[in-house]
Parts: sequence; C-alpha cells; structure tokens
Amino acid sequence: MNKKGIIIYLVMKGQDEFVEKAKTYFQKSSYLLEVIEINDWQDELSFESKTGKALFHTIETIKQKNLSLKCYISGYSLAGLFSLYAMHELDLDGAISVSGSLWKEGWLDYLKEHPIYHKKIYLSLGSKEHKTRNVLMKNVLKNTLETYEIYQKENQCFFEKNVGNHFFQSEQRMMKGWDYILYEK
Repeated sequence: MNKKGIIIYLVMKGQDEFVEKAKTYFQKSSYLLEVIEINDWQDELSFESKTGKALFHTIETIKQKNLSLKCYISGYSLAGLFSLYAMHELDLDGAISVSGSLWKEGWLDYLKEHPIYHKKIYLSLGSKEHKTRNVLMKNVLKNTLETYEIYQKENQCFFEKNVGNHFFQSEQRMMKGWDYILYEK
C-alpha cells in the first residue's frame, strides 16, 4: 500500500505496550507511524530546557524523518505542547495535542508571535484537568481554548473535551486524535 504520509508519535521511553497497540492501529492506515522515544521528558520537550541542546536534538531527530510526505506530529501532555511547537518550527502539516501542557508560561506569547496557516490540528483536554490547586496548571482549559481560537482562524482545528482528568483513557484519547487526522473525523 502506498503511504500518503507519516504520523510522528512522541512517547516516553518504556511505554512499549501502547507503542505496540499504536503500531497495530496504523497497519491498515495509509500513514506510516514513526515513534520517537523520549528519555528525559522535561529536558527534551520543554521550553524551560536548561541548555536547549536536548530540545534542539529532538527537533533535529524529527527533521531526519521523511518530511516530503504529509507529516503530522502527535503527543500527550508535555509532548502535546511540543507537538504544536514543532509544527511551527518545522512547517509540518499539522499536530495532535492531547492533554497538552498549554498552561506553560510563554506558550500563548509564542503562538501569537509565530502564526501558521492551512494546518490540520487536533486539541483535546480532560474535563477535570483545570481543577487543580496548582496556580499555573489551572490555566490549562483557558489556554487550550485560547489556542483553539487562534488556530481556527487560519487553520482546520478541532477541540474536544473528554471526560476525566489528565491520565484518564490516555491511549483512547490519542487514538481519537489520530482518527481525526487519518479519517477526517
């Protein structure tokens, strides 16, 4: 089967069981799955990376993929935020951000300063994620909705609120994001 694109999936090293499920999910798809395992979640994906070298390395790893095909990037939590960032930095076709850490300081400023156009973007968040004592994390719903509003002006963007907290049904929620890209759902 000719593949019409690739989906890059950023996943924490050691999540082998879900990676195998994801590979099975993509077998019948017209897209290839490229898994990038992350060793140090904070250092390799965060804007607050101490040196920036690990963050740069992650970007360089993505550049080595076959970006001549349609290319989407996907991730959960901090990898969801990084997926959106990488879409801007690498001019990818779109991104899937599930329970993205969009509460991070500096994200909305970055988004406003780096407009993009004609991308396909999926955002989702658990209905209880903003119900926390952490002052910064309380902003996740507000910031996700503002991100959605900014993206939908010039892009095909879908936002879905799911039942539960940050960790509830994470695998199923990631697959819903892939469905949106792969099957126009």
